[in-house]
Amino acid sequence: MRSISRRRSRESAASAAFTLVELLVVIAIIGILVALLLPAIQAAREAVRRTQCSNNEKQLALALQNYHDVHKCFPPNAMPPFAGATHRQASWFVRILPYLEQGPAYNQVSFSGVDWTLQHGVYPHWEVMQDLRVSSLNCPSSPMPREAAQDTRGRTPGAPGTIYLQLVNYVGVGGTYLRGSDLADYPSPSLAGYAGGRTSFNGMIVYSGPGRPAASMADIADGTSNTFGVGEQSDFYYEANGTKRDWRACNHDGRSWSCGAGGETDWWLNTTIVRYPINWNGTATEANAGYRRHTIIRSAHPGGANLALADGSVRFVSDAVDFTTFIRLCDREDRQSVGSY
Repeated sequence: MRSISRRRSRESAASAAFTLVELLVVIAIIGILVALLLPAIQAAREAVRRTQCSNNEKQLALALQNYHDVHKCFPPNAMPPFAGATHRQASWFVRILPYLEQGPAYNQVSFSGVDWTLQHGVYPHWEVMQDLRVSSLNCPSSPMPREAAQDTRGRTPGAPGTIYLQLVNYVGVGGTYLRGSDLADYPSPSLAGYAGGRTSFNGMIVYSGPGRPAASMADIADGTSNTFGVGEQSDFYYEANGTKRDWRACNHDGRSWSCGAGGETDWWLNTTIVRYPINWNGTATEANAGYRRHTIIRSAHPGGANLALADGSVRFVSDAVDFTTFIRLCDREDRQSVGSY
């Protein structure tokens, strides 16, 4: 009886355990389920990141409106330097800092006697700008670096030879290379810009200098719901051989906090005169450096990019959008109707 009991116990244990084949089948099923679920999980995470990016641009759009309420115009994208190259000016991002809950940093910087490019003059508030990181200026989907080394060139007493400044993922729309009402012609007025680029004044975040005031709500002839003011630059430009290039409009001396050299025909930062489609990876004249006029609106979000309108809303625009429609949305005064997008 005892031996029979032991045999039955062993048989019961054997029947309750997994065989190797059964175990492999279970593992294979789990692997298949993971493979099926992973894309859905990744898509859900990207949807959350895209929404956060949209919220970031919403904050920028509202900051621009608040700036307009106070100054009766939008911040300029570039201005001529004071007293030559040693006094180059701040970017539009700096000018809206108080409306992005960055008042303490804004109150510590200067707008005269400063070279915001750090190329030829002093940069007395280097500690403030080195410490400043505005999270809403970076897209959570972006694989790009969020800061870059900046050479101070030994011109600012007390500053180290190298500081680190924030790089952002958004850019002001300063106008278009072609006229929204006629894509065979330039906007008017328009003139030859830096190193072969084109200077236009038909955007929302425009150059401001003698005889050229910054844009205001009254200048948006097409309506605030039909005019883009801010776009994304949250992914690399990919060359034909796969080489990645960081050609954001913020990626040059002074980074996100500089408007560049200023002047109608000199180099600018943190703005683009739109010449190419969204996510363009073809040949791109005057788009291959941060200081070029026509840096490309591009996004790490699959299929398109977020852009903020002058009315404060944000749209995700497909990179397959009709190019004429896209240009018209970046031209504030073409007086043309736009189709669905």
